Amino acid sequence: MNNIFVFVITLLLPLFTLGCLRRRTNQSPLLPPGPPALPIIGHLYLFRGPLHRRLTRLATLYGAVFRLRFGAKNVVVVSSAQAAEECLGVHDIVFANRPQLPTGKILSYDWSTMGTASYGDYWRHIRRIGVTELLSVHRVQQYADVHTRMARSMARRLYRSAAGGRARVELKSRLFEMLMNVMTSMICARTYYGTDGEEILEVTDEVQWFRTMVEETMTLIGASTVWDYIPTLVRWLDIGGFGRRLWRLRESRTKFVQGLIEDERKKMEDGTTTGRTMIGALLSVQHKDPEDCPDQLIRALCIILCCIKTFPMMKSALEAGSSTSADTVEWAMSLMLNNPKVMVKVRDEIDSYIGKPIRLIEASDLLKLQYFRCIIMETLRLHPPTPLLVPHESSIDCTVSGFYIPKGTMLLVNTSAIHRDPKIWDKPTNFIPERFEGEKCEGNMAMPFGMGRRRCPAENLGMQLGGPGNYDPMFRMRKSGGGACGHDRRLWPNCSEGSALGGLL
Repeated sequence: MNNIFVFVITLLLPLFTLGCLRRRTNQSPLLPPGPPALPIIGHLYLFRGPLHRRLTRLATLYGAVFRLRFGAKNVVVVSSAQAAEECLGVHDIVFANRPQLPTGKILSYDWSTMGTASYGDYWRHIRRIGVTELLSVHRVQQYADVHTRMARSMARRLYRSAAGGRARVELKSRLFEMLMNVMTSMICARTYYGTDGEEILEVTDEVQWFRTMVEETMTLIGASTVWDYIPTLVRWLDIGGFGRRLWRLRESRTKFVQGLIEDERKKMEDGTTTGRTMIGALLSVQHKDPEDCPDQLIRALCIILCCIKTFPMMKSALEAGSSTSADTVEWAMSLMLNNPKVMVKVRDEIDSYIGKPIRLIEASDLLKLQYFRCIIMETLRLHPPTPLLVPHESSIDCTVSGFYIPKGTMLLVNTSAIHRDPKIWDKPTNFIPERFEGEKCEGNMAMPFGMGRRRCPAENLGMQLGGPGNYDPMFRMRKSGGGACGHDRRLWPNCSEGSALGGLL
């Protein structure tokens, strides 16, 4: 009898164990698929090239929703419009947070900028101040004359360089310097590059120091992407001194921006300020209610001064609308120079609208130049300023496209893949501005400024900085050489190197 009992138990125990395991497996949530990860570093090896292109290739293997691991950080990547709309539409509040990355703690003042702050009362407060006082349509239009003045100054310098004939000009650095001057003029009524109006800008200690600070910011941010995900102990040891350089840069920028605030405050007390700078507008709010707009908040909103051309992962929302304008203008010029029919059509539109007397086109003309606006939108589709949207982070567990997404997962939306999806766009790799004319449905799937409540609030400013005022010299240009005009984008996600945009003026 005992032998039979032992035999039955021996036979049933494995079956019972197997049944429990199956039941447990069936109850486990379905995680998105993904490629195998390396020990410790996970998928950080993907950063060796343009990340958005590598993620696009992975999407063809693992689907529109797949998971990665950057160090110890879980990441989910979405590469379809349907999945992106589910994340930033249906689950908008769930993904309203930002990942608190180490570089953001240092350079963004403990994640206190509009772009790095997590969703909550503080973010709503700083966004309200930023949108109302700096980024409203009325405020942006007030700064239009600054942009027009700088663009005309650049145009005059280009024409003088041609000396009455034709000359080869390099526009990439000129565009960057011009747009930097536009932003600093808006913020503090100062310029740090090129010329000041018609006078050659004197390279003072302040000017040289500012340029060095911008170069250091670009260098450090360009190298910080992987640094954010390496083990905490390795960052703490700070081999190579990268962390110390970040802290020195933070102290330097804080001192610089606070100096601008104090200068503007002194002008307001003396009655010598024009009140049209961004800092002046914020100090006016502070004067009414010091607790509503302290110096720390003003510094957070003015951080753009020191983070121009940085990675979208680190940008404040203000930066995302302005610092990449030079890239957008450069790509638009390249595409138009390579598509003569588009160039002729937009010239005809401009000539018909402006008429006589002939004048330079201005930022305010963009609303009336519908085809020109289509060109800008098509440029943003083909070459979005942020091929990967600024990362989001899930605040609770949720489900996306049937897959379980745990709390604390970082979300990357691959806009580059969505903007070139043949299921959405007709001839997705071709430059066809007409696809944005009228109410064509495919044009509604473009999301260069993001979507949802964390959509970039600087869209109006970004469209003005990338608007028609920059392009007047180009309408008198032709390509130099016989090849295609453009530049290579080799660094993720928004750094350009290789051949600079050039033409014959």
